[in-house]
Amino acid sequence: MPAKKKINDILDIIGDQNVTFRLFFITRHIKDGVKKSAKVIDKFQFKANSIDMSPDVCSFFSKNARTQLEKLTAKEGYDLESYNVITDDLGDKLYTYALNNTLSFSDVVFNQLLTNKVDAIASLKDVKSDLWAYCLQINTVNDAAYLFRKMSSGKVTTDEAQTKMEKLSSWFDSTDSELKTVNSETVSFDDKIDCIYFKSEFLVLRKSGFEQIVGLEEEFQNVANDVISVIESTNLVEGLDHIKANLSKSRALLKTLANIGKKGNHSGFNKDEIEKMKSALKLFEGKELKFSSDGKLVLENSIDVGYFVKLLNDYYKVGVITGKYYGTNSGNVIEPA
Repeated sequence: MPAKKKINDILDIIGDQNVTFRLFFITRHIKDGVKKSAKVIDKFQFKANSIDMSPDVCSFFSKNARTQLEKLTAKEGYDLESYNVITDDLGDKLYTYALNNTLSFSDVVFNQLLTNKVDAIASLKDVKSDLWAYCLQINTVNDAAYLFRKMSSGKVTTDEAQTKMEKLSSWFDSTDSELKTVNSETVSFDDKIDCIYFKSEFLVLRKSGFEQIVGLEEEFQNVANDVISVIESTNLVEGLDHIKANLSKSRALLKTLANIGKKGNHSGFNKDEIEKMKSALKLFEGKELKFSSDGKLVLENSIDVGYFVKLLNDYYKVGVITGKYYGTNSGNVIEPA
């Protein structure tokens, strides 16, 4: 199904005369008794919390969702592409991602939202400290879609006035358990959508928000650490601490290492590959790799790290048709037919 067809199907739900809306605050916290170093699927617990909305809040979400989706359908050449850690990030792509049980966030979708097993909150205090995202469920008799946006506890506060076109500030009235628009302690919503769960897959509109919501950022960290551990175990590289030090500061480095792990480029790392790296860096950058007296590859700073990670990720490529050389971190491993 083409990208525009998927988006138009969701627009049809929003425009249905019998459409209903439900709002959920998604919270996340570390499970009791679980160490911070535990794997992601064992580390976090996500919970969907429902809240009633007044008509004007429903209207805000309805109009915003329609506006955002109509912008997508107006793009020329808008097409589908399966989600990858690193892509060319072209603006005319709708990324798809099939959620599976390896991510703890799947519990919110499969066992809470889809089965309607959620609790209603009695106060914003119930969710503020662990607020992770919000979800807008749009329903007709035959279809449903779930629109997600990353949030934080900072959104639950007293806000300065802004136009409703930019932001909606809503107040929780504890007397009738309903979210209303009013100037008081507020929860703020902007007009963006990060991803949509529809017909058994995620449609990714904003990769960074999507990756944070479903927990891929933490998964990237686990894979990146595994890549570093494998390289470390070969005892062929000195200075890997420079990679570890930069990992928390650079999202690009984190995703590149995760991409290396996904493709398995690190699994066969050996002296022969180091020789190939040496030749490639000289050819394309005019630079020399650094080596210790006992023949180990040496990383002394962030520049060395940048070159090494590029080489490990097969950054330098050649086109099979034109024979031209290319430099890109994206790309999938494919096998000839």
